[in-house]
Formats: sequence, C-alpha cells, structure tokens
Amino acid sequence: MRVAHITINYQEGLGYEDNHLPFQQARLGADVSLITHNLPLAWWQGLAHFQTETRPGVYEDRGVRIHRLKARFQTRKGTQFLLTGLKKTLQEIRPDILHLHSPVGAPTVQALAAAKSLNLPVVIDCHLWYFWTYPRGPVRRAYYQLFRRGFLPYYSSVIKRYIPLGPEPEDLLHDLFGIPHSRMTHSTLGADTGSFKYDESARRDTRRSLGIPEGAPALLFAGRISPGKEVDVLVEAWNTLAEKYDLHLLVIGPAVPGIAERLAESARPEVRDKLILTGLVPYAELPNYMSAADIAVWPGDPGISMNEAIACQAALVHSDAVAGRHLTLYGNGAAFERGNAGSLAGVLDSILADPLRLADMRRRSRRLAEEVFDWKVVAARTLGIYEDALQGTDTAPAIWGPAIHRPELETAASIKDGAKDGA
Repeated sequence: MRVAHITINYQEGLGYEDNHLPFQQARLGADVSLITHNLPLAWWQGLAHFQTETRPGVYEDRGVRIHRLKARFQTRKGTQFLLTGLKKTLQEIRPDILHLHSPVGAPTVQALAAAKSLNLPVVIDCHLWYFWTYPRGPVRRAYYQLFRRGFLPYYSSVIKRYIPLGPEPEDLLHDLFGIPHSRMTHSTLGADTGSFKYDESARRDTRRSLGIPEGAPALLFAGRISPGKEVDVLVEAWNTLAEKYDLHLLVIGPAVPGIAERLAESARPEVRDKLILTGLVPYAELPNYMSAADIAVWPGDPGISMNEAIACQAALVHSDAVAGRHLTLYGNGAAFERGNAGSLAGVLDSILADPLRLADMRRRSRRLAEEVFDWKVVAARTLGIYEDALQGTDTAPAIWGPAIHRPELETAASIKDGAKDGA
C-alpha cells in the first residue's frame, strides 16, 4: 500500500506522531512518503539539536521518503502554511491513501483540494483537544464554522474516515465539526516501547545524579510547562505530602518565562530541595528520567509524554477530564478533580500509602503500553483502518467506551488481535 502523510510537525529528534507512525508503517511493508515544509517550527527555533533540514528536496530516512516542499508562507507559530508543488508531488507519489493530521488549517484545505482534483481517498486523524479550541471568540467560532459547514462537507466525497486519537478528540469531532460517530474509527497516539522502558540501572544512576535517595518515592511531570498544564496544582498537592513520604517531585521540560521561578518559590522551604526542575532534556534521555519516577502526574492539559511515562512503568494520575481516561484503561492509574490540589493530594496519598497497589499499577502501565500504545500496534491498526476506508468497511474494534473502566480489558485484548490481522 502506498501511503502519503501531510504534516506540519515533522522535525527530527522529537517524539510526535509524525516521528513514529510513518516509520513503523514502513517497517510493516507499506510504501510511505511524508510531505512537510522546509522550515523549522517556530517554537523550536534556536535549539540546534532540533533544527529541521531547511533545504527543499526529497530525503530518505528509515525507509520513508521525506518530501520537504518550500513553504509559501508561515505564520508565527508555524502551524499555517501552503506548500509549493503539493499537487505535483501527490501526482508523482500517487498514494493509495492520503493521511492528514488535522481536520482544520490551511495545509488541510490545500491537501483536500489536491485530493479532490486527483481523486485520492483521504483519512483525517484528530488529536485536537478542547484546550486548543477554547476560549472561542467570534473569529475563532467563525473559523471552525467555516470547516464544519464549508470545507469538510465540500470535500466529503474524498474523506473516507476520521480517526480520533482519544475520547476527547472524538467528542470534539462530533460536537464542534458535526462528524457522525459512524464516520470515525478509534486510534491513539503511541509510545516507542523499545526506547521507553523501565531500566533499573538508569533509575539508580539518574536518582543518584538528582539527589533522590534510594527508596524515596518520586513523582514526575514531563512536557512544556505552561499555564494550561497546571503544574502549580501539582506542586501545591506535593507540598502536603513531601515530608510524609520523603516524596520528591521531578518536573521536566522547557517553561514559559517566569513559571519555573514561581513553581520553585511555591515550594515550602523545608522541602524545597525535593523539588527538581530540570528544564529541557534531550529526548533520548527521557526514558532515564521516567524510570527514576514511580508516579507520573498530568494535572492539566494532556501530552504525548503520558504515553511514554506508562511505557516506562509509571503509574499515571491525571485530571478527571475525558482526555486522559483511555490512558488508565488497565487500572494502571487514577483520576482527580481538575484544578483541585486537595483532590490530587488525596489520590496520591491513597496510592503512596499502599506500596502493593502502586507496584501493581506500574506493572499494568507497562502492559497497557505494550498491548495498546506501542507504535507498532498503532501502525498496524492504522494500516487496517486504511484498508477499511478503501473497502467501505469498519472492522477495527473500539478502544474506549463501555469497557474503559474494566481492568480485565477484553476490548484492549481484541485491539491487539485486530492489529495483528490488520498488518
């Protein structure tokens, strides 16, 4: 099968969907091309180890052809652009399926127009979350209405499936864009379970380098530290438990200016040495830090690092928003009331007070990562969705739904079997 992905995010050395899914599909035997622009994403500019190849051209990487087309323009954040020569490139590739990675945006409209002209079948995945779409003023509302009532219906003849990558994107596709659930098939973001895995030696070395005593429990947050991530709620909850459990808090990632300082100042003086703010760490080193932790906590908006943390055998605690509920599908974590530090502290206290429960959660996290969120499983599932889209069928089992709160997970087991069949 010839597959073409069009994406705004592909940049070497990161951990997004674009850095994994096309390459795993190629390993499963698909003929894969990835089409993107030639400019670095605005928020990573200046970081040499994340610089994108800026020359237009075709590059081969791990069995995938990377087509870097010249961008006609790029907005400040790099999320809106048009590609020079896109239609010609698609004519040359002539994919069996065209995979778009957002239901909105200038690249989506340009790709849909080219697909309609060339009669190419399209699937659109969605990992938009409500925190990206709210608050909505009149301009933003008009923008989404333009896609709901204009672009998406106009190009519906070539759009064969929508692929929500979580429960919240499914709700958003239905509520915001009016997409019927019958036109959707579940998939997920994933984790590289070969690289992201628990390593006892790395745990000892990393904890030693960070000053975390052997036997002391550790919490972890990883991602860009911005107001929507609500790391301040995590610090407030940790403050109440730090002395009781000798509990350390490891916060990894680049911070919006001023936030790191405020987080450090909010730590109680007697436990401030247990709060560790690392800043940005190289992506390849993240598994070591995640191995050093026992519980990974996402108090606010979700992130791809949640998948990677469970692959490293961390129990997962997240807010009660719908966005993260499929990530504790195996009984490998717990939820708390978003924005409520007392609720978060209560959940953490109940887990830390029961070491056997914590150990069981950690084992379940790894099993969930291997059976559902491994990029190899996700890639096989996605290839199966392509086949369904081309044949007008829908055979992929649901990932979330009525079985989501059941630790025994018959649904997830069927996903694994279905992924093998789809490969």
